[in-house]
Amino acid sequence: MRGTTMFKRFGLIAAMIGGAIIMALSSGAAWADKRIALVVGNSSYQTVPQLPNPARDAKAVGQMFKDAGFDSVEVLLDLGNLDFKRAIRKFETDADQADIAVIYYAGHGIEVNGNNFLIPVDARLVSDRDAEDEAIRLERMVLSADGAKKLRVIILDACRDNPFTVKMRRERRAALRAISSGLGKVEPTSTDTLIAYAAKAGSTADDGEGKHSPFTTALLKNLTVPGLDIRLAFGRVRDEVMKLTGARQEPFVYGSLGGGNISLVPPPVVEKEPEVADVKGDFELVAKINSPRAWEVFINTYKTGFYADLARAQLASLTSKTAPGVVRDTGNVSVASLPQDTPAPVYESSSRERLEFDRLKDSTDQAALKRFIKRYPDSPLALQVQHRLEVLRSAAAEREEKQRAEREAARLAAEQARIEAERKKAELAAAKKREEEERRAKAEEAAQQARAAEAERKAAEAKRKAEEAQRKAEELAAAKKAAEAARQKAESERAARQAELERRKAEEERRKAELAKQKEEACKAEETRFKELIAKGSEGKGLDNVKTFAKEATCERLQPQVASTLKAFEDETAKRLVTAAQVALGRIGCFAGKVDGQLGPATKAALGRYQAAKNLSDKSRSDKGRSNGNIALTDDVIKELGEQNGRVCPLECKAGEAVKDDTCVAVIKPQPPATAQHKRDDKTTASKPARRSERTQTSRRREPAPRARQEASRPASSYGASPAMIGVGF
Repeated sequence: MRGTTMFKRFGLIAAMIGGAIIMALSSGAAWADKRIALVVGNSSYQTVPQLPNPARDAKAVGQMFKDAGFDSVEVLLDLGNLDFKRAIRKFETDADQADIAVIYYAGHGIEVNGNNFLIPVDARLVSDRDAEDEAIRLERMVLSADGAKKLRVIILDACRDNPFTVKMRRERRAALRAISSGLGKVEPTSTDTLIAYAAKAGSTADDGEGKHSPFTTALLKNLTVPGLDIRLAFGRVRDEVMKLTGARQEPFVYGSLGGGNISLVPPPVVEKEPEVADVKGDFELVAKINSPRAWEVFINTYKTGFYADLARAQLASLTSKTAPGVVRDTGNVSVASLPQDTPAPVYESSSRERLEFDRLKDSTDQAALKRFIKRYPDSPLALQVQHRLEVLRSAAAEREEKQRAEREAARLAAEQARIEAERKKAELAAAKKREEEERRAKAEEAAQQARAAEAERKAAEAKRKAEEAQRKAEELAAAKKAAEAARQKAESERAARQAELERRKAEEERRKAELAKQKEEACKAEETRFKELIAKGSEGKGLDNVKTFAKEATCERLQPQVASTLKAFEDETAKRLVTAAQVALGRIGCFAGKVDGQLGPATKAALGRYQAAKNLSDKSRSDKGRSNGNIALTDDVIKELGEQNGRVCPLECKAGEAVKDDTCVAVIKPQPPATAQHKRDDKTTASKPARRSERTQTSRRREPAPRARQEASRPASSYGASPAMIGVGF
């Protein structure tokens, strides 16, 4: 039963080994994708200034892909038109057999009429029509990677400030867009494709002052981090470029990928360290089996560690043919060989012994281990403790030997350094001697050269003086000529300034005359309109029209006339209002004066009586809302007066008269009784006054009241007329 359990445990160990092998193989198969890259850097342009960084950037990026384990990396520098096209064609064929295809381009790029082009070093772009023939369409480069099965990445560091745009002519009149530096926005037509720009579409990128451009510097740092998703990698590139350029340049990526993690470099395989308890258990199990094959399986499973060293020692002891008790060096540790054929005596360990063994089995205290062996010499555990003690002694010996070897190596190194220093010192002395000899030879040669140079200098000085004299003569002549030219130029400029002043003066006079003419025409037009307003009079909207004209008029000579006419129209309007009020007040029995259009005391008193009578007749009006006796004559007041019917103001009679039937009649006093004679004598006399009184009363009843006579007729106005009313005098 115990043997069955041990073999099961051994089977588990074998299964663990096999599983590790299968995981390693499957991990390698998971990243068996074929990765290829095309790297192009164009620096040495023939018709515009060269770019310093693209060639260096391309070399660094190519090396980065090689270090990342790409299967094929082709780095091409300074490609002309034909070589560029051939490289793209070759890469297109290679991409059909690849899983991941990456293209990197550094150099000039340009956008013409909405199309993006990459510029070869031999391009001659005189006008926008040359782009199709002299440059390479970006679309062609993008399509060349379509054959890759898993991922396609196009990286463009081509948004630099482009000198071609300044030199090129615009000849296509029907062009949709102008020529612009850098590249325009582009969207991939296939899935799982990313197109990364060094700067946003329509903007330019810095070429950088260092060894690489800011964009390439960030790529080298972040693109091939093992296991890093490529989208996160480009995000880190963006952040770093923004930081390096002070947010002036923002890289941008077009296209999209799926939801999984996609990286250019596989993540590193991390081997999980086994648990110490598991290693210890497996060691104890294999120790019970104690066969070379079992120890080999254990060592292959656990290659390092304390128990691995013990297993190697045990394996060495099993395979060694030395006599029992002889110590043999296995290369790692020294162990004592134990007799294999001697049957182990039956011995039962005590609990105290087991507890002490458990405390000491992993100890490095050799004294404690020796005490255990001395205390329990017959215990099977003493053999393990003895083995542990031998291992510790062997390890200590190894450390001592290693330290001794290191000290010897250090001594030899110091001796070698001393010898090397002496050799270098001798060489330095010899070199100094040679340098001194060379210096003397050079000094002599320099002296000879100096003498020859002095002779040449003197000859050159004489020549220079002659040339200087000739130059001064030429400069003097040129100065005279320049002075004459300057004088003539100044004279011509003065004449030009004088002519310009006269022209400006004439222009100013013409402008003034034109302005005066315009003012005169405006005055005539305003004068004609003003006469028309005067002819229409102040009735109706005449006053308002004159007021509007007074605000709009610009002719200065009409201002006094306009002001006087406006005053006259205002007076006429006021007089019409007063006249209409007087007539209306007379009609309703409130005014008995003369209708003269003057707002005199009689008219004001009539208005007061009308207001008092109106307030008395309106019983529902509160005291707070009653008028204070001051009425302003307005169209509304005239309209209100015209709406009144019948007498409004009470009839007021003179002394000796009384109101009768809305008429003032004289009061007749009764006569005292008289004698018959007197009656007869006075009969005739009395009849005359009676008849006179009767005639007077009859005439009073027939004579219209003064206000009725005054209201015979009134001029029609815009305020509305009321029908005439005949009144009776007081």
